[in-house]
Amino acid sequence: MEDASLPGAGGDPEPRITLLAINETYWLYEGEEFLNAMLMGKAFFPVPVRCMMFQNAFELRVFVGTGRAITDFWGINPDIVARLRRDNHLIEIRNTAV
Repeated sequence: MEDASLPGAGGDPEPRITLLAINETYWLYEGEEFLNAMLMGKAFFPVPVRCMMFQNAFELRVFVGTGRAITDFWGINPDIVARLRRDNHLIEIRNTAV
């Protein structure tokens, strides 16, 4: 049975903003068109924001693949992530693929 509170369940769209994280370091992986709105917290941006959490750089590299450098992604201030978490706009997902 699907949990209607989860993204994608009950017809809700998947999150359109995805962050990547190692400890307290965050990068924008998907959703660059919503970056300014998410950073400012004033204009519309799709919620929830998904945050894929990794134990280390090796796990992150496996997820991203060898074709992209981590420096290709926008860095996100941890205070922005804390605001998203406080406002219940963040879904944190621990990577278990490795």
